[in-house]
Amino acid sequence: MRDKKGKIWLRIRKEKIAEFERLGITQCELRWDGCWGGSGLTLAHRLKRRKIQNEQEMGTVALLCVICHQKVEVMSADEMFKIITDVIERREGIRSMFDE
Repeated sequence: MRDKKGKIWLRIRKEKIAEFERLGITQCELRWDGCWGGSGLTLAHRLKRRKIQNEQEMGTVALLCVICHQKVEVMSADEMFKIITDVIERREGIRSMFDE
């Protein structure tokens, strides 16, 4: 049986996937060397999973291919936080241009 955090993540994951599709985000948001583009997509948190303490942070994610996700995952917690936060802020900046 899944723990409470796991159940919450399954719900948030489903919501985030639908949100990315609605926004037309269907490719890896990092596009680093070796990137798989639109294949093998995963949701990458900006915090190490064991450090996530609330639903808002659990839903603060970037859409990455498994290659880019693996590269971010082995970085320090501070580097990972900065990279994923930058991706999210860049995406939010683009979205706000269309909302104006």
